[in-house]
Amino acid sequence: MLSSQRFPRLFSSITLRGTEVRNRWVMPAMATHFGAPDGAVTDALCDYLAARAQGGFGIVVTENMGVDPGGRVMKRMVMADSDRHIPGLSRLSQAIRRHGSIALAQINHGGRQTSSKITGRELVAPSAIPCPLMREMPRALSAEDIAALQDAYAAAACRLEQAGFDGVEIHAAHGYLAASFLSAYSNKREDIYGGTLENRMRFLSGIVGRIRDRTGPGFLLSVRLSVDEFVPQGITPTEAARIAGRLETQGVDMLSLSVGVYESYSRLMMLTGEAEGPWLERVSQVRNAVRIPVVAVGRIKRPELAETALAEGRADLMAVGRASITDPDLPERARRGESPLVAACTYCNLCLGRSAAPEMICPVNPFVGDEAALGALRRDASWRLDILGGGFSALTAGWLAALRGATVRIFAPERDLAGMQGWRMRVPGQAEYRNAVASLIDRARRAGVSFVTDKPASGGAPARWAVRRWEPVAARAGAAATVFDVLRGSAPRLPHRVLVVGDDLASTDAALVLADRGHRVVLRSPARDIGFDAHPGFRLMNRKLLANRGAAVETGMEPAEALDLSGFGALVIGRTEPLPEDGELGWVDDQDAGGCDAVLTDAYEPGAMARTVYAAKDMVLEIRPK
Repeated sequence: MLSSQRFPRLFSSITLRGTEVRNRWVMPAMATHFGAPDGAVTDALCDYLAARAQGGFGIVVTENMGVDPGGRVMKRMVMADSDRHIPGLSRLSQAIRRHGSIALAQINHGGRQTSSKITGRELVAPSAIPCPLMREMPRALSAEDIAALQDAYAAAACRLEQAGFDGVEIHAAHGYLAASFLSAYSNKREDIYGGTLENRMRFLSGIVGRIRDRTGPGFLLSVRLSVDEFVPQGITPTEAARIAGRLETQGVDMLSLSVGVYESYSRLMMLTGEAEGPWLERVSQVRNAVRIPVVAVGRIKRPELAETALAEGRADLMAVGRASITDPDLPERARRGESPLVAACTYCNLCLGRSAAPEMICPVNPFVGDEAALGALRRDASWRLDILGGGFSALTAGWLAALRGATVRIFAPERDLAGMQGWRMRVPGQAEYRNAVASLIDRARRAGVSFVTDKPASGGAPARWAVRRWEPVAARAGAAATVFDVLRGSAPRLPHRVLVVGDDLASTDAALVLADRGHRVVLRSPARDIGFDAHPGFRLMNRKLLANRGAAVETGMEPAEALDLSGFGALVIGRTEPLPEDGELGWVDDQDAGGCDAVLTDAYEPGAMARTVYAAKDMVLEIRPK
């Protein structure tokens, strides 16, 4: 079915300050850490944004760019604070615009929500109040400082206009400097920049006015706002609507609406299993107060949801963030009517970055920031590869090997084709993993991979890779089962009262599965928290899900105390590093890889699973067929 029939509003054009936008798909600003340490644009960033523009997004917004060195929020932040950056910024705008997308550059100053270790300078803010998370005292800005920073925003916008961008988006959300002036939560000033809403808006209004005065009549100006900060005295939807109305009168062309500040960042994480479009109601309150277009964001991954929100008048454009990382071609596939139309994003939040490897990664799309390498793949002379076992690493390796010209067979029973993520998608609240699994299987099959449920015959293939995983040994702790037995559905029948001991995500999920089946469960973790290896958001979510099912959680247990079975009918054991029974030999190879040319691994926790995917990618790209 044609997109104009299925999604007429989503694929309708919209005009902003005389500029026609081809559709209502927006790729919002998301930090990639692909910039250079000196603030320059890199090939990786150009390739990343160009791929999303080519994939059909009507508007592509860059990650936040710095307007002043004192406001850097990451070590590899692209900067727009100097004319020396204009050539690189020009290359970035061209990479986006050559594919028909509108290029907006988001400009930002971190204020108190950064670190002097990053900026090399004293932090500044409207008031001398530290961010509760960053815990570094900022200096309150003087009136002269404020004017200088307003000029810095405007100067950055002028450079970006010179570099060929269609416009800029002022980042006035998430508690950064412009947002911290707007909010009574962080702005305690007693001069003309604090107190009333008019005063608190004065910093942002001055930026808007300067940009309007110093850029051309067709230069677009968007502002990103948090419609609800979820903190005492923070911005609420009612106040956000008043802010939006005043920005409209000052010449702002578009509003991009999000939620939260650093202290309420858990509300921004958008984890697997949470509701889709949770902020649409708040967005619609602001949209009803203005006539300029409003962009909605927040777990919008299905075109059907976006189309409905547009039809109901909740927003004018729809921002698809994490799902655009996983699937840069989502708008174009929807336009062509391809199926499945549900994005493959698992909302594992690995894309948000990690301290050890801050660059954006994605376990479903390991070519994020490496799009050029995928585009440069060449088919080699015909070769054969058999992969024994399933999982994300196996499906990724098979897909890439097939693209390189190999005849690939993946041997795995249908129930094991997804590997350990197949277990995870059966955990309460994690059914979304089915979309990612289906996407990876479909991607591999379209590349030419064959799936075989029978066991392979010995020999006959020049390359044979096995998939292995590591599991705890239940017998070593006298357990009735392991957490993986529970997750894959192979555990024996367990009594009503069950003790689960483990400090990893698999242990937490196994406890949740048992509690959901009606068992009285206690989860004990020798660590200070549960799910130590997972994204913090999953700890918060799983604690709620366990509590809702009557399960108890005990943390910081001594090894002997953790294994005390008094009052329990059975012990289920997971990963428990502090336990003496769990030394180097506590985890055994689940699958015999003897006689194979190479070994892929499978893993349960998303971060570990992502490492297996990237390792599989490297293995295939390094192959030199004979």
